[in-house]
Amino acid sequence: MWKSLKKVLRKSDSLISLIVGFVIVIIIGVLSYSIISSIYEQNQNNQKLIHNESTLPTKYTVKKDDTLWDIAIQFYQSGYNWVDIASENKLNQPDYLEIGQTLTIPNVKPIDTQGDILDGATTDTVTTHVNQITVVEGDSLWSISERTYGTGYKWVDIVQVNSLISDPNLIYPNTVLRLP
Repeated sequence: MWKSLKKVLRKSDSLISLIVGFVIVIIIGVLSYSIISSIYEQNQNNQKLIHNESTLPTKYTVKKDDTLWDIAIQFYQSGYNWVDIASENKLNQPDYLEIGQTLTIPNVKPIDTQGDILDGATTDTVTTHVNQITVVEGDSLWSISERTYGTGYKWVDIVQVNSLISDPNLIYPNTVLRLP
């Protein structure tokens, strides 16, 4: 058998065919694995979302290096829901969490990166034609965004068009901000 196989492989066409066949089998194997693992990962993410939605509201104990943003991503796959967690827990300083602190995670809709509620829910927005706004005492980028756009989540867009803002937590009265 070994001698007959050697004779077959000596022919260059047979050797090329064998190599091409082997490469094709490898490629099909890699693609199959990639597709199956991608489907499995999607299924896991969907189950995680369904699990999170069905178990909310729930309690969460703060761990070392936790932020509200990270916790919101864990439960809603959206960091923008940190505001809902802060509001539910009546946190005066949401930037400061204590290790061991127990937070209530509310049952709210996830918010996408544009600040819109996902799953087809609608929110009212304020139509504006203003190109700039002057900061008054007590203003924050969040409150300006809420007044101007009907949602506080657009504060990120305001920061992006105002390159002079070095710290979004610090804006001063009489500062003129451009609006996107």
